Amino acid sequence: MRFALRILWAYSAFGLVLGTVYYVATEEWVGSFTLWFFGLMPAIVALWWIRHGPSRAVAGADDPEADPSASAGESIGSFPMVTAWPVFMALGAIVTGASLIYGLILLPVGAVMLAWAIVGLARESRE
Repeated sequence: MRFALRILWAYSAFGLVLGTVYYVATEEWVGSFTLWFFGLMPAIVALWWIRHGPSRAVAGADDPEADPSASAGESIGSFPMVTAWPVFMALGAIVTGASLIYGLILLPVGAVMLAWAIVGLARESRE
């Protein structure tokens, strides 16, 4: 776990520092925001991991004497086998992105479709 957290923090620092350097050098917002969000996402995952802790299988990654069979049979969660929600999520992301190019009139449509797909996927994965 410690090694994986170090990698997440390194990715986060890389994105945040590079985004700041990029903005100072170019004064361009789009690339800077992209790099800042690239740095923010691993930080969110690392903070979640610190708060909730990893599974036993991941914790064994730091132990050189770890036995892979020690975590055999451990539940890793439920995943729906057949679902259409990822398709709607992708369409919502495409329409939302297209609204930045073709006009903000598409933004509500894309945002609603994206939110609907996220809620649908979350509800389905709880079952």
